[in-house]
Amino acid sequence: MIQNIIFWIITLLAAYLIGKLVGKLKLPEILGWLIAGMLFGPHASDVLSQATLDSAWYGTLIMWMQCAVGLMLGTELVWKRIRRFGKALVVTTLTQSLGTFTLVALIFGVIFYFTGVPLYMALAFGGIALATAPAPAISIVNEFHTKGPVTDTLLPMAVLDDIVGILVFFTANAWITKTVSGGSVSLVMIPVMIFVPILVGAVTGSVAGVLLRKASTKYGILAVLMLGVTATTSSGYLLNTKVFAGISLNYMLLGVAFSAAFSNLLTEEKLGAVTKSFHPILAICLLSAIVDLAHHWIIILSSAQGCIRSSISYPVHAENTLVRASVPHG
Repeated sequence: MIQNIIFWIITLLAAYLIGKLVGKLKLPEILGWLIAGMLFGPHASDVLSQATLDSAWYGTLIMWMQCAVGLMLGTELVWKRIRRFGKALVVTTLTQSLGTFTLVALIFGVIFYFTGVPLYMALAFGGIALATAPAPAISIVNEFHTKGPVTDTLLPMAVLDDIVGILVFFTANAWITKTVSGGSVSLVMIPVMIFVPILVGAVTGSVAGVLLRKASTKYGILAVLMLGVTATTSSGYLLNTKVFAGISLNYMLLGVAFSAAFSNLLTEEKLGAVTKSFHPILAICLLSAIVDLAHHWIIILSSAQGCIRSSISYPVHAENTLVRASVPHG
């Protein structure tokens, strides 16, 4: 275990350095982080082995970090700010999300019609097109310290896009599964995947907001945030394993709800002090999340390539493989 932790730290350091090199080329550092995640992952040099990625300590740590990354999004969801973009934000999010799903599904539907691949696979690919992670957008904003109306709209849109992606992806997945297997698939769990993280985060975030009002030092603020993220992640994990074992909760959405709750209870000055205190930890969590994301992208790409080759002869197996690989992460 100690050796795996050391290799993980080496991977993060390498990702940081490669990111700086890429930055010298006037490109976003996230490209370097993704490249490092692929090069050092189990599908290349195997420094960050599959055994490490599957270990309990790594999974727990990534869950905590995904929740922590959500703070960058949630702290922007202050009602006084976003109400100015309310209607435009919703319309833009629904247009680009549902438009992407429809366009991708139609294109693959035409291709699959002429190649003999089952047409329901087009819906799976349309769902994959929506399974985007907000972490890249967060990293760009964090790296270049962007400010203005575009940034103010982008970050809330990333949250809404994640929610729409969950709704569309798992609704399509449920319909495909019912069509292929003939079994009954409950759609009740889809809103649960959205509202449970929001509810849990709202409760823990409200408590954190009260405590943050009283915290007057940097270390006091950090202590409240660290305990709050830990409590939020732990609550989500317990619900995910003990109550809703058949689904996968979005831990970044937990962090978004947690931070949005306390952000709306603080003054602008206090909220600025909170985000500044947490920034060093957020930077590490964001780097780790992007490196982990690179591994999942490789799995999705390889699974998509494999399932197209096998779907003509083994459509059920191909659909199951693709759906398992493309479940949205964080």
